[in-house]
Amino acid sequence: MNFSWWTFALQTANFLILVWLLKRFLFKPVSAIVARRKEEITRGMAQASAEKQKVLDLQRELEAQRAGIEAERQKAIEEQGAQLAAERKKMIDEARAEAEKIRNHAATQLSEERAAATQELFSRTIELAVSLAQRLLRGLAFPSIEHAFLTRVLDYLDHLSAQEWAALVSHLGETSVVVTTAHPLDAREEAQWREQLGKRIGAAGGIKFNSDPALIAGAEIALPSATLRFNWRDALATAAREINRNEHAE
Repeated sequence: MNFSWWTFALQTANFLILVWLLKRFLFKPVSAIVARRKEEITRGMAQASAEKQKVLDLQRELEAQRAGIEAERQKAIEEQGAQLAAERKKMIDEARAEAEKIRNHAATQLSEERAAATQELFSRTIELAVSLAQRLLRGLAFPSIEHAFLTRVLDYLDHLSAQEWAALVSHLGETSVVVTTAHPLDAREEAQWREQLGKRIGAAGGIKFNSDPALIAGAEIALPSATLRFNWRDALATAAREINRNEHAE
């Protein structure tokens, strides 16, 4: 077999022409397409990365908003809980104050009612004691006991100061002196009373005598400027008032 340089040259030229044609009409368009596609892929990847970053940013923003909303919700719950607790405490305090007020009012009312009942019982006790004493003294009283009271009247008059005496006998001549005794006095007893009183007050002729069983025992002497009471009825009434005053003072 013979080597032909002419054939080799033609084949080389054909090969070069083929390479140029492939490069001209195949490799360049394909390279351009590949480059464009590569650029599109790069741009797509960049856009995808940007979109991914946007998604991540949006996700973080959403998570931040969600955290903020949760914090706001928790804060609102805490504030509402605190408000409810404050209102509950206020209601409890008001209820306690009202209960305390009612209790104090009830205690005051009970104390007042108890005091009133005690006072009423005390007053009734005094009235009963006075009534019982009156019954006992009526049983002890006898007509001649009035003489003992005359002695008390005279002793009282004899121990008056000058000022008291002047006040007692003022206006003495204008009206009569009335002597009221628990038991009627006989003529001798009236004369004795008139004589002794006349010596002291100077109105023997103007003395009148009455009787009042309600006095129990003793006498009541009505002067123009004063009334002298020396009898068991008024003594019991004075004792009852004194007991009441001492009780209230305590």
